[in-house]
Amino acid sequence: MFKLWILFAYLSLEFLIGTASDLQPQCFKTPYTSCPNENISFWLHTPLRPQGILVDTLHLAGLPLTSKSLKVLIHSMGGSRYSTPNSVLIPKLLQLPDVNILVVDYEKLSPEPCYTESSYNIHIVAGCLAQLLATLLSLGLLEANQLHLIGLGLGAHAAAFTSNILERTHSKVSHITALNPSKALYLTPDIKQRIDPSDAEFVDVIHTDVMVLGLMQPVGHVDFYPNKGVVQPNCGDPKDIKSNYCYHHRSVEYYAESIFSPTKFWAFRCKDLYGFIVGECQPNDDLVELGYNTPRTARGNYFLATNDYPPYARGEQFLNLDRNLENQTFLPKEMIEMLGKMKDGARGLTTFH
Repeated sequence: MFKLWILFAYLSLEFLIGTASDLQPQCFKTPYTSCPNENISFWLHTPLRPQGILVDTLHLAGLPLTSKSLKVLIHSMGGSRYSTPNSVLIPKLLQLPDVNILVVDYEKLSPEPCYTESSYNIHIVAGCLAQLLATLLSLGLLEANQLHLIGLGLGAHAAAFTSNILERTHSKVSHITALNPSKALYLTPDIKQRIDPSDAEFVDVIHTDVMVLGLMQPVGHVDFYPNKGVVQPNCGDPKDIKSNYCYHHRSVEYYAESIFSPTKFWAFRCKDLYGFIVGECQPNDDLVELGYNTPRTARGNYFLATNDYPPYARGEQFLNLDRNLENQTFLPKEMIEMLGKMKDGARGLTTFH
């Protein structure tokens, strides 16, 4: 089983490096650990300044926050302040009352295909973000229980590292939302090296690409697996590994839609992904809403299907759930059959021990 873990991690890393642009940037692990850092910038978006303003981290006392609550958005490798999740979530979040949004831009430290370097650099990003948030807390401009970090891919782990640093001087972050947290280099039971439930008072996770880019194992207080977390609709040929980028980003789209969805993304509880795939659990009354309105008391693993096109939410409609893996992943049929023969041994792949 351990060898299979290594295989999945290797495939994930190979994919990230091998499918990047032909334009090869200069990959580097930044030696500059001090803050402010010329490779990291922060942008504040408020209802009065929806386009965002550059934050002067040396003069935070005059920062034009409209309330003491703050949503922090953290992109992944290849991202920037203009890319997802920011481009998708900012317009939605700004429609909520009393919301301030802080965007973390570390584009220069995370160009494609520099995944290993990006994974190193997010620790520097986390340090500078934690320093900024600590200052806001000390100035009374921010309340710890109103702090919500939302990270995509590598950004989910950066959120965890930020919270761990902040806890040493102030308090643990109130809420972390992990959108398809990255797998490669984070497939480890060592909770100090990845996101886990201890990183915030509440950690909710949406898994949309468990085979390649994202972690398969539950790493939050509550973990959601839309469409098994394996394949998302209308992203291209499931056997084409490039479709996984679409699966990865779909976590952001589901989360954005959930903010105001009248239908809601209801999901039912199951022991784990293995149990769902082999049919150990059926739709039941233990329902939790995926997304922005997930209750902080939610615990466990939850499963749901989505519509093929927006709006994706299906409410409490659980008919014709797809539990099949064959022809829904780049994995060859022989490997799928092997996993089936492992029975409970395959369950070990779906959880950390």
